[in-house]
Amino acid sequence: MVIQNSGTVMTQPEENYYDILSVRPDASLQDITTSYRKLAKILHPDVCESPDADELFKVVNEAYQVLKDPKKREEYDATLVLAESSQYSRYYQGTHRYRDPRTWYYTNQHQKRTTQAVHEEPVQQPKSSFPRIVQVLLFYLTLFMAVIIIAELFLLPWISGTNSTDARNSLAEGNRWMSQEEYQKAIESYQDATVKLPSFAEAWRAKGFAEMKKGDALSRLGLPDAEQYYRDAIRSFSKISPQNPEDLAVTKAMAEAYLNVHDRRSALSLLNSAEKSGHWDTEMSDLLRDINSPSGQATSTPVSS
Repeated sequence: MVIQNSGTVMTQPEENYYDILSVRPDASLQDITTSYRKLAKILHPDVCESPDADELFKVVNEAYQVLKDPKKREEYDATLVLAESSQYSRYYQGTHRYRDPRTWYYTNQHQKRTTQAVHEEPVQQPKSSFPRIVQVLLFYLTLFMAVIIIAELFLLPWISGTNSTDARNSLAEGNRWMSQEEYQKAIESYQDATVKLPSFAEAWRAKGFAEMKKGDALSRLGLPDAEQYYRDAIRSFSKISPQNPEDLAVTKAMAEAYLNVHDRRSALSLLNSAEKSGHWDTEMSDLLRDINSPSGQATSTPVSS
């Protein structure tokens, strides 16, 4: 800034606050204040004849407000180092030194402080209190439980319904073979029904009686394979006996099967339990009496279903 003798004020391009106040960058606060007061008297709008007196007076005042404050001055000095390569330095080139004397300083300072804040205090994502591996396990566990629930609600009922129909068809086929005394084929059909529907008590019952019939037929022929069919009958009856103790025909047939495989103790235990529970009939009394006879052998009676 150059002040001519006529009072006209000439501005220079790219002036900084030190240039405006006509002081050195290392000037003391006293020198800055003295220079400011001198310029304020010259540039006051009531005294200065320049048409730009208002703007220039504001510029001088702005420069003084910054340089008199130690903290602002320190920040401003730092911006001068960067100003030469900054995009803001090109803003002041032209016929007018400033369009708004505060624009360069405050815009540059605002950008600098924002950049510093980003580097000094990076935004951190909130951390979960659960380790990553626990979160993954919980996710897959939840997914697994959802699959189980869907299977129980939709898939299993559909499968059970299909299997139930097929199992009953196999049961009906086994009954037809039984009526023709084709016991082996009947056993295979009943076996197929129990595979398709493991909880099908009616098929287990029918299978047990078919195995007893097959065992009796082989026994009459004196074949050794009869005992295996009696053991199979015991396993089939065991599937339903605890669930349906009032089925006296099953209890009696099962006791006879035990006797046919020479397991007298199991036969006695089964009949004694039935007697205590009240599920009892005359044929079972006769069977128990025969077992307890001196010979210890049961009278052979035909098995009925």
